[in-house]
Amino acid sequence: MTSNDVLAIAPGIIGPAETKAAVLIYYDETEIHWCPDTGKDYQLIHHQNQILSPGTDAVEYLLGGIVYPSGEGLYQMFARKRTIEVESFLISLCEMFGDRFIFLVWDNASTHTTQLLAPFFSAHCEMIYPVYLPTYSPWLNLIERLWRQMRAEITKNNFFATLAQTCQAVGDWLQDLSFEKFMTLMGLDPLTFLLH
Repeated sequence: MTSNDVLAIAPGIIGPAETKAAVLIYYDETEIHWCPDTGKDYQLIHHQNQILSPGTDAVEYLLGGIVYPSGEGLYQMFARKRTIEVESFLISLCEMFGDRFIFLVWDNASTHTTQLLAPFFSAHCEMIYPVYLPTYSPWLNLIERLWRQMRAEITKNNFFATLAQTCQAVGDWLQDLSFEKFMTLMGLDPLTFLLH
């Protein structure tokens, strides 16, 4: 995809003299809790699984964006999830993909639709364009698949001694995620993608 394709989709975003490759990035946030996510698990008959818990919860917010279909990504942890953190993430995203135009696919959360982000998008209109998903349609945001798998493998029924250790385990999982597993999560055949 190039800036010429961008002009066909959204005229006026990029001037006709500039040609730039483009990327499609799915973005979302998820909460990382110190208290383990609970869910169904295998257990012996008449032996209930015991999951340790700290008693009081603490939370960090994981903001992430993945390039479809290559799997490149940017993930950042924040203590809060406000417009200022979202804007900080978007600035990092623009720096990471500075040579390419970004189509940012995300939902209609209040931190995404707020007018406080309008100055950012206006100042970076030649770098990034938000594409809003229909309301109440998380299945259309492919990064949700990544969050679901991360929870199943890392935070579901697992207790870590500190919230920092929980966040580190999540970060390590994202870092170590293989290309093949990522492609499978996105519903793509890795072999077909590599052959093209």
